[in-house]
Amino acid sequence: MNKILMCGAVLAGLLASCSQNSKTFTINGTVCDEIADSIYLVFIGNQDYRNDTKREPKDTIVVKDKSFNYSIDIDYPTVICLRAVLSNGKPRWQYDMVIVPGETAKAKICADRMELEGSKFYQQAGAMSKIIYDTEKRLDELYDQLSETTRDSILNEKEIVESNFYDYLVAHNSDEGAFVYAYRYTSLGRQASKLFDTIAVPEMKKGRFAHYIEIALENERQQKEYEAKIAEALEKTAVGKMFTDFAVEYNGRTQKLSDYVGKGQYVLVDFWASWCGPCRAEIPNLISIYNKYKDKNVNVLGVAVGDKPEDSERAISEMGVNYPQIINAQNIASDEYGIEGIPHVILFGPDGTILERWLYGPTIEEAVRKHLGL
Repeated sequence: MNKILMCGAVLAGLLASCSQNSKTFTINGTVCDEIADSIYLVFIGNQDYRNDTKREPKDTIVVKDKSFNYSIDIDYPTVICLRAVLSNGKPRWQYDMVIVPGETAKAKICADRMELEGSKFYQQAGAMSKIIYDTEKRLDELYDQLSETTRDSILNEKEIVESNFYDYLVAHNSDEGAFVYAYRYTSLGRQASKLFDTIAVPEMKKGRFAHYIEIALENERQQKEYEAKIAEALEKTAVGKMFTDFAVEYNGRTQKLSDYVGKGQYVLVDFWASWCGPCRAEIPNLISIYNKYKDKNVNVLGVAVGDKPEDSERAISEMGVNYPQIINAQNIASDEYGIEGIPHVILFGPDGTILERWLYGPTIEEAVRKHLGL
């Protein structure tokens, strides 16, 4: 079980007993032997429950005799990240928590989880966290036995896990902590409207988590809008369809896909970025294919997406890429073709028909040879 998730599980329930008159959140903790020799760097999130652990930490918590105490004044519920650092300076475990003004938590932190006890809401959150821990542990065991377990049995177990979460929420539909945790740390987080509009008591949307729920529902709305857009693009650019053109401006020059595709050649188009490790790993293969088949009516085109132009150019130079490139496409090209992950290689026919998608590794040359009749 991911210790970040477990920590969030128990602390998400703090909100219900929050005193509206106090700004102070306090955590009194004990730690297990395996992490007794440590300190905690404290990172505080914002009102949108976002936490940037790349910036400087807000505070440092010192563990003494396997215990610690920490208090902070906050104006609204947010998240806190505790990053354990051993005495040798090496960061180890990281715990993500939801904290609220006026609440005090009593915690026991171990390497794989955090446990809470105390008020009714801590008990509720702790009970749910045990369900999460047990079911995730079961999934971990299945993954460890992957050679002996079919993929279908793992998927079936996942469905059971999600059903357990759902049943628990139905039975505890006024438990704010359980719902926040379910949204933030489980697979049910993709179903904000189902959680907050269907199962939860209506008062929850007007309570202390109103802002958080608004964010969750808006995120879901945007995700559905995005998925619909991707589905439409994929349908429009499916195998067998004619290519969709796009234009990119860079350094005072306009480049179009139609400058290369539909000109009488087979064209492999590689959507890539300099920061993408798998993209860079694929490029030597594409260079080899280009060199091997460029005299057999085959061209290769790179389209740099979501990348700084100067970084794209540097990578092209470093890797000795010798086929043409469209630089600075950003999300223009990927939106047109419904591309969510890169590298993404598409083979276009001489007339611009889309022949193959999602090519990678050896399948790229196999596709080229197939359509060349070799």
